[in-house]
Amino acid sequence: MSTAVKGLVAYSHVNICVTDVEAADAFYIGKLGLEKLPRPDFGEFEGSWLRMGPSQLHLSKVDKMPNPEGSMSHFALYIPAEQFDATMAELAERGVDFASQPSEREDFGVPVRTAFARDPDGNLIEFTDVALFE
Repeated sequence: MSTAVKGLVAYSHVNICVTDVEAADAFYIGKLGLEKLPRPDFGEFEGSWLRMGPSQLHLSKVDKMPNPEGSMSHFALYIPAEQFDATMAELAERGVDFASQPSEREDFGVPVRTAFARDPDGNLIEFTDVALFE
């Protein structure tokens, strides 16, 4: 078993591809409530930076989305267990269309709740109460 380098403790940000930055911003800001951040000028490399709590989601514009066939490429957003039901209800009220409704499964012998949605470009987002490692 390998051990992680001690200085590697959490994600700073996750970057995903989008074809329409404005539509992606409308989804992540308008429906999920993320906060728009200033983004450095990368010239013709378009995108958007968003904040969610202590983490960031970076959006990079591409002409064509990568082919997700045969994979379940996704990122997971953590919701504390005691806020899971209320958060799911709020997301539904904001018009988030769930790819799979909230359900329960077992991870490492612990029951966890999860639901999935897609952004305007089809990126798969998992909402879960899987506890963060400490």
